[in-house]
Amino acid sequence: MTSDDDPTASSEDESAATSEAEWLRRDADAIAETMKIRFFPFALESQEGSVLTGVDGDGCIDFSAAWAVANTGYRHPTVLEEVREQLESASTNSPLSIPHPPLVELAERLVERVPGEFEKKAWFGHSGSEAGDLIWKLLADADRGDTVLTFGGSYHGQTMGAATLSGHAATGDDASDDVAICDFPGTKPGIDAETALEGVDRAFDENDVAGVITEPIQSDGGIYDPPQGFLAALEERCRRQDAYFVVDETKAGLGRTGTFFAFERDGVTPDAVMIGKPLGSGLPISAVVGRETLLDALPAGHLMTTAGNPLSAAAGLGTLDALESDGLVDRAATMGDRLRALLDERVGDHECVADVRGRGLMQGVELRDPRGDDPAGVTAKTVYRARERGLIVFYVGLESNVLEITPPLTIEESELERGVDRLAAAIDDVRDGAVDDETIAPYAGW
Repeated sequence: MTSDDDPTASSEDESAATSEAEWLRRDADAIAETMKIRFFPFALESQEGSVLTGVDGDGCIDFSAAWAVANTGYRHPTVLEEVREQLESASTNSPLSIPHPPLVELAERLVERVPGEFEKKAWFGHSGSEAGDLIWKLLADADRGDTVLTFGGSYHGQTMGAATLSGHAATGDDASDDVAICDFPGTKPGIDAETALEGVDRAFDENDVAGVITEPIQSDGGIYDPPQGFLAALEERCRRQDAYFVVDETKAGLGRTGTFFAFERDGVTPDAVMIGKPLGSGLPISAVVGRETLLDALPAGHLMTTAGNPLSAAAGLGTLDALESDGLVDRAATMGDRLRALLDERVGDHECVADVRGRGLMQGVELRDPRGDDPAGVTAKTVYRARERGLIVFYVGLESNVLEITPPLTIEESELERGVDRLAAAIDDVRDGAVDDETIAPYAGW
């Protein structure tokens, strides 16, 4: 009997060839489009260090770190050991009503790490979006004003309060009369730091401002790193106007830019700091650390039953341990310099590259269409082709044309170099017509 006679029979090659396609089909049938940002066909089987392996055995160097979550790399042994040990004693608890030691210890360590000669406390959630919601509630309830200043291109999360504080098209149209949106340096032609601060001054003059919220580097807006001194100028205005100063470190924090917090370059002291993606090395946990008077302002006012659960708290402790023991913050600075040099050398002068910018291991490559037509299309084709060449990279930006390069802080220099080579080859391939419009049509990205 041949395989044609037996519907259950198939060769190993046929099984491997259809494995990814079958998982993608099932994903399309079962999982809502509401939670998808897809750039290429890929289904994950396993991960280790800085490499993702698909269900078909295809290994890819990862320049995404799962949207800057895997700062410690995938399956870091220190994090795994903390979680394993915690599983032996307790896995489920709601700290809303019963405290558990790992979360208390994590709070103490974060409070110690955030600067400020004032009493501080920590709040915990599952995601950066929940942290953004807390900031929205706290500032809306503050007795210092009725308006929050934020920035165009900023991204503080998808839930309603966080989206309201954002200035990114991906969060939808959640404009509020209680939010004033200012220009961020670099995001528009002619908007440098001085011009941006003039806009902030006008917003202060025209509104009763409760607080200012900013990212130290705009990530989803397109990897815009304001010049040193910009955050300090924002803080000075907040102090003068008696407004809270909040920095969102959800994506740039925990070592990614070469300092533990990205805002440390400016020497500022925020009233509250949002911490998110990398804190649990993949387990869901976020935090806001700030002034006790601000964090205690809404008793029982922002509750998530499983936020800060024992396993996520243990992962957070393991993450802090790994960052310290492996010297990952300093490593991000060193490897970030190497990454920037590679990008400048191997893609910077390409006709499809408009700009290379960023700090540490948060770099952006802005692409353009040499014909002047569709930079978003060129970018979508580039990330698609990069995946075919064995590199995972995503794109961001208000025009969907900035490659976001945020590899794990543990990435080896040889992997960094091979990844940039694969990216350069993908850009060349797209220029030469290797990917057509029909191929990328199912992958809308942002």
